[in-house]
Amino acid sequence: MTMRTLLLCAALFVVAAWAADTSDLISQESNVEYNGKYHYHYELADGSKATQDGLLKTVSAEHDGEAVHGKYSFVSDDGQTYVVSYTADENGYHAVGDHLPTPPPTPLSVLRTLEYLKLHPYTPPERQH
Repeated sequence: MTMRTLLLCAALFVVAAWAADTSDLISQESNVEYNGKYHYHYELADGSKATQDGLLKTVSAEHDGEAVHGKYSFVSDDGQTYVVSYTADENGYHAVGDHLPTPPPTPLSVLRTLEYLKLHPYTPPERQH
């Protein structure tokens, strides 16, 4: 296992331990395999839940990375349960939830401009002396 994986696992256990100290723990499970694959889940008496799975992967010939997907939920002060599903990998962190804002669709004129720029890349003019 890489140092990064060990640090990630340690952080997960700290979060789970902190959660257990601040609220009544209903269930908790965690598993870390020799190849860097892991899973954890916990549920608290206040309705909070979290689940995450991850694995090590090769991003390029010289770079390894992690791919993570998970979900967490909590009950807000307004009594509503909010759920967030997410993935995190070499492409960044992407969260999805019904309560999260979504950007408006990209205007057609912008899409056309991007396509034109892709097909006609800018080349700086040659300098004349």
